[in-house]
Amino acid sequence: MAHSSLPTKAKAAAHPQPEAAKPPAAVERDARLMATLTNSVFVLTVLACMAAAHWLVDLLTPLMVAVFSLILIDALARQVGRLAPAMPDWSRVGVAFVMISLVLVGAGALVAHSLPRFATDMVDGMTAVQQLGAQLTSNLDLPPFARFEPLDLHPYFTDLLHSLRRVATDLVLVLVYLGFILASRRNFDHKVSLLFPTPKSHQHAQRVFRRVRKGAERYVLLQTLKGLLLGAIFWVVLKAFGLHDAMFLSFIVFLASFIPILGPAAAVAIPVILALAQYGLNWRPILMFVSLQAAVVAIDSVLIPRLQGERLDVDPVVVLVSLSFWSLVFGVIGALFSTVLTVVVIAIASESPRLRWLAIVLSKKGDAGLPEAG
Repeated sequence: MAHSSLPTKAKAAAHPQPEAAKPPAAVERDARLMATLTNSVFVLTVLACMAAAHWLVDLLTPLMVAVFSLILIDALARQVGRLAPAMPDWSRVGVAFVMISLVLVGAGALVAHSLPRFATDMVDGMTAVQQLGAQLTSNLDLPPFARFEPLDLHPYFTDLLHSLRRVATDLVLVLVYLGFILASRRNFDHKVSLLFPTPKSHQHAQRVFRRVRKGAERYVLLQTLKGLLLGAIFWVVLKAFGLHDAMFLSFIVFLASFIPILGPAAAVAIPVILALAQYGLNWRPILMFVSLQAAVVAIDSVLIPRLQGERLDVDPVVVLVSLSFWSLVFGVIGALFSTVLTVVVIAIASESPRLRWLAIVLSKKGDAGLPEAG
């Protein structure tokens, strides 16, 4: 009997029976485990990329400014093409590049010229505000713990001036990056076709690129319009009140308009502080505050939402969180471009099935971000 069973066992070993199919519960458990591992790897990858970006911030900041300058160049080139359809594409891009370059060079020269006097005026202004606060709290006979105590503001202004000075010096790198990016644009389509060889993957890449460009371009142009309007109004008001360095303050207002939530408040506070230092506490700083605040409310809360409509689908809480997050990663430039960077993240995530949850969480209405560009 023992010898008769050997061939049977050998045959069973030569022809193993197929494994029994896993029960549906086990299959579902394995799928959940794989999804968890995939999401964990994705989160760790994102955190590693953010840490690398923070470590390379001095290198990436001029590149980021150059990329967003390229967005403005493309928009200007299309406008020039509408005005002069006969112009070739390279000449339209060249005209737009010269315009943006002149703006960047002029901004750098303005900062370099006006920064020392602005720093001195701000220190004097904040000293006057502190003295006024200490006087008011003393006159109100408040308890000692509630009284206004003078602060040493020099370290804060030193950091601010260092950041502004670095922005001015980085403009040279911005122009270099911008020139090389424009020179390599002609090979962009060829590189995309090599990276995405199949028609389906190529169409998907083009769709993602259109979403990113549309969302970023819309936001940058809208905020640029807002900044120009606020800067022009502030210049008129500051000139009317005889405040020093009205042009530089208007430029600061233009930059501050790109910072959500905190930008409009800073745009009003800085001129009022300087007016307190120049005129003291009288009717001029008060009337200036009322005039500037009315302009900010009219443009930031009435005009821009009407122009923007529902096209910028970013949750307000996400706007505040993104301001802190991108400021932590990229500093002042991160604060300026915090919302547009979030718009880019929504545009990319909305085109990926694995990342669509991120677009839903970040978007205001939960409909996976911006509508696709036509």
